[in-house]
This record gives sequence, structure tokens and C-alpha cells, in this order.
Amino acid sequence: MSSSSSSWQDRYGWLVIAFFLAVTPVLTYGAKGAWDSIKNRVEDWLPETFEETQRLIWFYQQFGTDELLMISWEGCTLDDPRLNQYKTQLSKLDTSGQEPVEWFGEIITGADAIESLTSDPLELPKADALARMDGWLIGPDHQQTCLIAIVSKAGEENRAAAIEYAYQCADQVKELTRENLIVAGPTSDGVAIDNASKNSLDLLNLGSFVVCITIMYIGFRSMRATMIVFLIAIFCEQLSMSIMYFSGQEIDSVLTLVANLTYVLSISSGVHLVNYYRESLVDRTTKESVAWALRAALVPCLLSAGTTAVGMLSLTVSQIRPVTNFGLYAAASIGAGSIVLLLLAPAALYKFPVNPKLWHDPNHGPRWLHAFWDKLSQSIDSLRWVIFATSLALIGVCLVGVSRITTSAQLHDLFWPEARIIHDYDWLEEHVGPLVPIEIVLRMPTSTDTQPDGMKLDEQFYILDQVQKAVSDVDGVEASMSAATFAPQFPDPTQRGFIAITRRTSFRKILQNRLDQYVDMNYLSNEEDDHLWRISARVPAGDRLHYGDLMDRVKKNVDSILADHPNIAPIYSGSVPLVFKAQTEMLNDLIKSFGLAFIMIAGIMIVLLRNVFTGFFSMVPNILPTLIAFGTMGWLGMPVEVGSLLTASAALGIAVDDSLHFISWFNKGIASGANRREATRLAYEHCGAAMVQTSLICSFGLLVFALSPFTPISRFAWMMFSLLLIALLCDLFILPAILLCFSREKKIEGSEASTTLAQ
Repeated sequence: MSSSSSSWQDRYGWLVIAFFLAVTPVLTYGAKGAWDSIKNRVEDWLPETFEETQRLIWFYQQFGTDELLMISWEGCTLDDPRLNQYKTQLSKLDTSGQEPVEWFGEIITGADAIESLTSDPLELPKADALARMDGWLIGPDHQQTCLIAIVSKAGEENRAAAIEYAYQCADQVKELTRENLIVAGPTSDGVAIDNASKNSLDLLNLGSFVVCITIMYIGFRSMRATMIVFLIAIFCEQLSMSIMYFSGQEIDSVLTLVANLTYVLSISSGVHLVNYYRESLVDRTTKESVAWALRAALVPCLLSAGTTAVGMLSLTVSQIRPVTNFGLYAAASIGAGSIVLLLLAPAALYKFPVNPKLWHDPNHGPRWLHAFWDKLSQSIDSLRWVIFATSLALIGVCLVGVSRITTSAQLHDLFWPEARIIHDYDWLEEHVGPLVPIEIVLRMPTSTDTQPDGMKLDEQFYILDQVQKAVSDVDGVEASMSAATFAPQFPDPTQRGFIAITRRTSFRKILQNRLDQYVDMNYLSNEEDDHLWRISARVPAGDRLHYGDLMDRVKKNVDSILADHPNIAPIYSGSVPLVFKAQTEMLNDLIKSFGLAFIMIAGIMIVLLRNVFTGFFSMVPNILPTLIAFGTMGWLGMPVEVGSLLTASAALGIAVDDSLHFISWFNKGIASGANRREATRLAYEHCGAAMVQTSLICSFGLLVFALSPFTPISRFAWMMFSLLLIALLCDLFILPAILLCFSREKKIEGSEASTTLAQ
């Protein structure tokens, strides 16, 4: 038996080990390249095929991107001399590198805006000028102000360096330091995500390694076995990062979770394999045990990898790019990792035999649990229908909770409340004004020789002003701005008479002279014979506004003004419509991906159990963890964000892992002629301890990442921790009850049964 089954390990074991050692430097290079290339931008989450994304791209083409920083500090008032000093420093070229770099283009201060409004040709009273800038560059006290720095092309390509330069400039101003600076804006968002997700990840990975090694060693009581599984898992983790890097995939912080997930799943399969090997040592030599363990683990490990990959692939139905990429690369990494494990682990165990004396002591290891498994199988058998009915009732309660789920994709859901970026956003919104944009573009036909039915300039401005006021009246909108903000008081175009006509003619002349300035300010764009007038509204990032309801209110107010002007087409863009679309898609994706994963995995279970009824009900313990977790979130009113979204289908695939090992041994017991209770006990004895070990290793290994300052990673860790422990309880209690309720027994002769079990 041993010569044929272990021949490949004997002949090619060293070659397999040498091959993996040889490719390790390549994988390390790929993993480092992937790590260094992490880049985040929330606006890039939705595909270009979405109308909201296309409108945002079109908006950027017409008016430029929103790459800017809003910068202020305590005591930054209109008469603060540090304001102009800091502006001067920020305008300079950065000469610290090999070549001078201009990180920022136009820089505007509140004092600049007030001076522009109060000087020729507008000559507004200062009180009116302050009122127009209220909520934009001037705070509610009409003293606190800020600075807006438009990021250059170089700054867009290296946002982190641009922001660092902004902090360095603060140190060049007397009585101002980088610690005093308060910075927010779209440019800072992606950098903050990069820093939050990367800065502590090395330490968190180290913590996860320590936790996994500790739990494995407690279970194995063998450092050699522990290190074999651990090093293979590290190899698989590096492999997953390399797959992403060498395939040319742009990597964001969500994708870094693929490596962590691959790592813990590789450990899970490795623990099952080592436990089979350990069990076989009672009756076989170390070399024979390698072959026996590989045969015992091959089918369930491949099936569990396949079902987990199916769960991950179901995420590719998502329209949110990080979720789609996560599902695709997680499936590829898990598949590749399972192949690596099934090749490398047997080769390592064969060439570096593990056979500690403690493993042969019946008072240590899984065998001392046999009496416990026997009692548990008896208890489950007597309560099987009660357990089954209770699980169905629990599913019903959880489904009601799931129906109450809400989703969120706002900035405040990406960081802990104490994060600096959240503090800066909240401070600026309290002392200056809101920061989340809604962009409304009014396409107005211009009166020309080729378009005589077009509108005169003063008529366009009157409507622009009316629409801006209507938007400002919307509950939730706290500030708005357009070209009308930088125009003189203009007459009502509906008035008649010589004086009114003269005023409008004079007003049109002033406006005509300022059109180029409005274009430079990005509040006007020309498209053929049409004027595109931009109204930029702002809502607070810190308020939990329902963006769908908000946009409905905005559109209702705008439509009421434009009801008599059917030739004017409003176009809505900005972060609010995009975030609302992301939230809507997240809920749709949660339903679609989980449903698809359930159907595909249920099909696998039906084929495996060769019984439609049993296969279908065997999914109960696999879907219950996800339903409990998300049902609880629904009942408690906790919003689902991208980190939580990833766990639904992922947990379903992972939960099947232990189920397949249990079902595999249960089927072997039934095939050998054992009754259902005996088959249940057999499954407990062969994989019960491994199920507990793998669940503890995976759950606590991932729980370390709950300390990440990047909330999606933290939420993912907490959710996976909860789901895996719930899945363990379901596999230990509910799955055996269902198998005892619905499986069919097979009667064969005793001698044949003994032979089957021995194999």
C-alpha cells in the first residue's frame, strides 16, 4: 500500500520542496510590489458603465476634477497674517527632490474672495460678501476662514507627497506647525485610506501570525508540524499578492484582505491534513501516514476549496469594483493555495517526519475526546428534531432582520471616530462649512444668430440664481455657490420699461466681460451654442443623511423652478449621487451574490450527499451563520458597509469547509454499514477536533485585524470572527441533527464494514 501511494513523495518530494523554495523570491518580489502599489479612491469604486459614473466623468471633463484641499487652523481668521504667509509658502515649488515640483495650482483664501466681491466691478457691501461666502470660505461667525488649494497634475499623481508638502509648509510659518493644520477634501480621502489600511498592517499581520502559531501549537504540541503548516500558509499569502501584482491589477485596501483570507484558509486545510496524519500514526509508519492522510484529506479539501471559491466568485456579480476584484482574486488565490498545500504539505511531512511521543499518548490529542464525541452524538440523536425545528425558526427570525438591512458607503464609515481625518472633517464643517458636494449643471441654450430662440445672458443668470436659491432651501443642503455668487445684484428680467431695459443691458455687459472669469473659476463651460452653468451645493459629511431622499428633494425644488423652462436640462453629479448609487448597489449585490453562492454550493452538497432533500437541508447550518450576523445587524439598525458586504458570501463558502469534512466521514460510516448515530460519532472522532482547531485558528487569526484603523478591514475581521464561531456551533450541533433526521442507512455485512472503515 505504501509503495504505490507514497511513491511520488519519495521520488519527487525534494524536487517539490526545491521548486517552492526557488519561486519564493519571485513571490516575495510580487508581494512587495503589490503592497507598494496600494492606491485608494472611493470615486473609482463604480464602473464606467453606470450613468452616475459617466455623468461624473463628463462633469470632470467640463469643469475639472475635485482634487483640492481645504486647509485651516484654530484662529485662522480673515485678518490672520499667517493666512497669506502660508499661501505664499504653499505656492512655492517643492525643491526637496531631484527636480522642483509644483504640487498646487490655484490657491484661494477667504480674504481673497471677500476682496474680490467688495472691489470693482462688483463692489458689494462687505456684509453681503460675507453672506455669499458663508459656508464656503467663511464660517458662521464671519471670522473663521480657510484656504482652498487646487491640486496640480503632479499632485494628482502623488497625492501623499502633495499633502506632506502642505504640512511641511506649515512648519515654515511663524507660530504655525503641522500639528495645528486641519486638512480635508477629496485629495486627502484616498491618502487617509492608504495610511489607515497600511500603517498598522505589518503589526497586525505579526499579531495574526503569533495567534495562529500559538493555537496550532496548543493543538498539535509539535513545533515542527506547526511550522510546516504556518510556512505553507505564508507562502500561499505571498502567492495571492503576487497573483494580483503580476496580473496587472490595481490594488486597493480591500484587496489586501485576499491575502489574509488565503493565509487563514490555508492554515485551516493544513490543520485538517495534519490531524489526519496524526490519527494515522497510531496504526501506520510516518511514510504510510502521509499517504493515508493525503487520501483522507484530498476530496474534502478540494471540495472545500471549490465551494469557498464558488462563494467568492459569487461576489463578481457586484458592480462595486473592490468587491468584484475581491471575489475574483480570492477565488483564484484559494484555488492556487489548495493545490500548493496538497503538494507541499505531504512532501514536507514525508521528508521531515513528524512523530512526537506525545501523539501516541491516548490521554492527549483528539483521542481522549472520543468519549465526549460518543455522548454528544447520542444527545444530538435524541434531540435531532428539536434542533432542526429550532434552526428553521431561527432562520425565520433572522430573515425578518435581514429585510431591515441598510447600507452605507460614506466617508465616516471608513474610519474610526477618533481618526484624524474624521476630526478634521468635523472641525471644518463646524467652523467653516460642509464638504460633501452635489453638483447641478444647467444646460441653457444661448441666444445667437443660429439659435434665435435661445436665452439672453441676464435671463440665464436670473434662472441660475432662482435655481441656486431653490437648492439652498432643501433640508440638508447647508451651502451653495454658482457664478451668480460672483455677480452684481441683477434686475428682474420680467420687468418692463425703459429703466428696466437699461439696467438689463448694463448688467449683460458686465456679465459678458466676466464670462472668461467664470470659466476660469469652473462655474461655466461652453458646449456648442449652449452655456453649462454649474451650481455646487454642499451637505455635511458627518450627518447621517439618506442620500436618496436628499436627491429627491433637490430634484423636486429644481424642477419647480424649471417647470416653465422646458428647454433647460438639469444634470446631477458629484459625490452624493455616486455614493447613493454605491449604497443601492451594495444592497443589491448582497442579495445577488449570497443567493448565487447558495444555489451553487447547495448543488454541490446535493451531489455529494446523493439526496436532494438531505443536500438542501444540509445548507441550513451553512447559511445560518450569515443570516444570524446580518439579521442581527438589521434588527439593531447597524448599516452594512463594504467590509461587512464581503463576509456574506465568503462566510458561506468557508462554513462549508468543516461541513464537507464532517459529511465525508459521515458518508464513509454509512457506506461501511454503520447506522446514522454511529456514522455521526465516527465523523466527530475523525474531524471534530480539527473543526474546533481550524475555527479557532481562523477566527482568532482574523480577529487581530479588528484593531485596524481602516473600518472595512476591522468590520471584516469582526464579522468573520463571529461568523466562523457561529459556523462551528452549527457544524457541531445542527449539521449532525440534520444528517440524523434525513440520511438513509445502508446495510452491509460486518466484515465488509470493517474493511471499509479501515480504508
